[in-house]
Amino acid sequence: MANASESSRPDDAASSQRQPDPDRVEQEVAEHIDNIVPSYGYKQVPMIGIGGSAGAIAALQAFFQALPKDSGVVVVVVLHLSPDHESILPEMIQKWTSLPVKHVSDGQKAEVNHVYVIPPGKYLTTQDGRFRLTELDREHGRRVAVDLFFRSMADTYGPHAAAVVLSGADGDGPIGIKRIKERGGLTIAQDPEEAEHPSMPRAAIETGMVDWVLRAAQMPKRILEYVERERRLKLPPEEGSQPAEPFRAAANEPESALREILVFLRTRTGRDFTYYKRATIVRRISRRMQVNGLEDMPSYLSFLRTHPGEAGALFKDLLISVTNFFRDQEAFSALETHIPQLFRDKGPSDAVRVWVPACATGEEAYSVAILLLEHARTLEDPPAIQVFGCDLDDDAIQAARAGVFPEAISADVSEDRLRRFFIKEHRGYRVRREVRETVLFAAHDLLKDAPFSRLDLVSCRNLFIYLSREAQARVFEIFHFSLKAEGLLFLGASESVDDGSPLFRIVDKRHRIYARKPAIGIGLPVPAGPSTAFIRQLEQERTSDAAVAAARVPIVVPPAQPSQLTASVLSGARAALRREHDRVSWGELHFKLLERFAPPSVLVNAEYDIQHLSESAGRFLQFIGGQPTMNLLRLVNPALRFELRTALFRAAQSGETTVASQVPMEIEGKTVVVNIRITPAKDVAPDLLLVVFEELQAAALPDGTMPVAAQPEPVVQHLERELEQIKGHLRDTVEQYEASTEELKASNEELQAMNEELRSATEELETSREELQSINEELTTVNQEMKNKVDELGHANSDLQNLMSATAIATLFLDREMRVMRFTASAAPIFNLIPGDIGRPLSDLQHRIDYPDMAADASRVLEKLTPLERQVTGTGGSYFLARMLPYRTVEDRIAGVVLTFVDITERYRVQEELRRHVEELTRFNQVAVGRETRMIELKKEINELCVRLGEPERYPLEFEQDKP
Repeated sequence: MANASESSRPDDAASSQRQPDPDRVEQEVAEHIDNIVPSYGYKQVPMIGIGGSAGAIAALQAFFQALPKDSGVVVVVVLHLSPDHESILPEMIQKWTSLPVKHVSDGQKAEVNHVYVIPPGKYLTTQDGRFRLTELDREHGRRVAVDLFFRSMADTYGPHAAAVVLSGADGDGPIGIKRIKERGGLTIAQDPEEAEHPSMPRAAIETGMVDWVLRAAQMPKRILEYVERERRLKLPPEEGSQPAEPFRAAANEPESALREILVFLRTRTGRDFTYYKRATIVRRISRRMQVNGLEDMPSYLSFLRTHPGEAGALFKDLLISVTNFFRDQEAFSALETHIPQLFRDKGPSDAVRVWVPACATGEEAYSVAILLLEHARTLEDPPAIQVFGCDLDDDAIQAARAGVFPEAISADVSEDRLRRFFIKEHRGYRVRREVRETVLFAAHDLLKDAPFSRLDLVSCRNLFIYLSREAQARVFEIFHFSLKAEGLLFLGASESVDDGSPLFRIVDKRHRIYARKPAIGIGLPVPAGPSTAFIRQLEQERTSDAAVAAARVPIVVPPAQPSQLTASVLSGARAALRREHDRVSWGELHFKLLERFAPPSVLVNAEYDIQHLSESAGRFLQFIGGQPTMNLLRLVNPALRFELRTALFRAAQSGETTVASQVPMEIEGKTVVVNIRITPAKDVAPDLLLVVFEELQAAALPDGTMPVAAQPEPVVQHLERELEQIKGHLRDTVEQYEASTEELKASNEELQAMNEELRSATEELETSREELQSINEELTTVNQEMKNKVDELGHANSDLQNLMSATAIATLFLDREMRVMRFTASAAPIFNLIPGDIGRPLSDLQHRIDYPDMAADASRVLEKLTPLERQVTGTGGSYFLARMLPYRTVEDRIAGVVLTFVDITERYRVQEELRRHVEELTRFNQVAVGRETRMIELKKEINELCVRLGEPERYPLEFEQDKP
């Protein structure tokens, strides 16, 4: 079971009393809302987050070249980019896709069918559909940009988030992958065989929470099919109760298939999920349906029965074994203020006991242990610390026991705590022995197995949001039974205890901290089914063939009938816990009163050293001079020593009660008779013996007379003296051994100090190695970008060279000092240039152009930034069109002047020929026009004469006929 938390908004205690009670609102909608697995992502817009580092450029190219234009998704690329170099990654990606690509800006809204790239030197998160940028923390070279973005994307987009991990040389990404899986999203890793640097994909795969391992080019198609399939799913309603009885409806109905899936899962795993919220189960099953390409419940049921590994995958999805260190920092800070009360009135012989159910991979259990250890270090004689971490998932428990976590925990654990409580290793951090020894991990079913007892604190964060109301009530009763009086209960931000609860009172409402109330008649609740121990026993006895048969013919264990093993375990647990149920120590008071009427007794260990003695036992002991000792044989009255030694030996050998009867001794000048009864405490502590002295009255003796103390025989006295000498030699040997041990201990301490120095040096070297690796990854990414840029420049240069060769234009590139920077091949014969002339001033060149003002014109263009054009002549009757314009860089900076000379000799000659023809035509036209004018005047005169003679005009003019 996972521990997950939703971040809560801080408010003070006073304002919480004035505002509406959030707990009541949460409880009213608890049946229909799964707070930890949102029913919808942000406006149901799918977002694909791509994380990578060194070697990811090639994978990005393959991915985007396979991504269609109208994909309907938002794509965000998060790489480890050097903050010291400007990134050209958006320009590179833009060449591979038709989607708009841009760098992210703070507060920018995420738009569908857009690609966003993280800028260098920033951390990127998303909230409410907008991006947030923060400054990059480069302390000790830690790289957590991918984890941070994945976690925020999971919280914002929920099941509509897809995380893709590409090539990279570090361990960034696994924690974010877990959060994506927790929220119901899709997780993908690049095939390590394809990745240039497989560390990041492998770290993600090792979490066991990656849905697909694919080549980069295969990912877009599979992701879009996954998104599209969600719209076609045929699911039973999320609201309502779990199906508990067999249905008579057709087998292909979703409700019936859901019941069969739960029965099958219980048969294969031994876990009953009918106590989970229905919405959680339906959503987790629907996610598995999407991953496997199925669209309805009956099809998934068939798939589940025919694919042995799918039951385990669904089981993992339902458990959601995900958590973080100090998840919800504000809540843990509040808990830290209540830690001192757990240590109150406790000494070195006591213990602070804490239970962390649903601990997943152990982060929460270790977080609580760290808080306890930090306070214990402030005490002179602190009590022992015992934290019990439990979970249903055996794999998660194994990971918790290993105590190894990825580097990304540095985002949740402060630098000081990392240094004091963790050891840096190659691929992450390992908890120190001091922390590990305080935590005991075990597979445990909270609803079925016997609980822990006499607890000071129960930290159960975000388990209740998965459980039905009935299961929640049962768990609260279990926690009440397990806690001491005023013991604390620490819940998640989305959970609470009902107001007016008879079990717990509010300590800190905002941070969900409660204290146990004294309650009458609250006992240990009846378990919901077979215990974990019984289930494991069944699993060991079941063969693989029987498992297959059980999968086909479900054998359901009735939840209301616990097994014999469960009954016996619970019976013993109830008997032990019932004695501890009264927290006022009435039992201790009772034993203290009874002790006044009990015979004197002494509790010794296997070496006969006194561990505890009753108040009246001192009558049979006497202290002698010399080195102090707690050995009973040396302190007991000499008259009892021989019989006592014999009885102790026999009791230790046989394991049965032994009695030394009627042993006389003198007390205060009076002879008394004593029976010495030795009883091994084998049921409680095998190494302990209880010695009881029963003083007999004279009336209780057989003949009513007091026996005389037996005189030891000479041989016995000799053996005792010899034994004392041997003991003396042994004591001297032990003292020498202890002295040697002290010397070895001192040497060991020196070695430990040297080891600590070496460890510190190793940690410094490891930190330096990480920094170098981080820089190397950044340089690798920059190198890939620069390589692509160089390739682009090479292509552009080739295009330019071919262009200039094709145009045959003589071109000179001059800097601001009028020195030659570059020239084309066509300019070489005009200016007599050779490659060695690069850098020579323009005035030093011997050219073949009659252009004395060339340098002056170039300076004028550079000064006024206006182009200039002139026609100049060259030697041999050639003509050129000279153009000058400023040289502008891509940054719009003036860096010099560009001179071009276009050979226009042929054009000039043609123009001259045309000019001559125009002049001749003009002259011909002038002559023709003069003759035409004279003819018109003559015709007009003839026409006028005819008119005078009264005759019609003989030569009508054309322009007169055109008049209206």
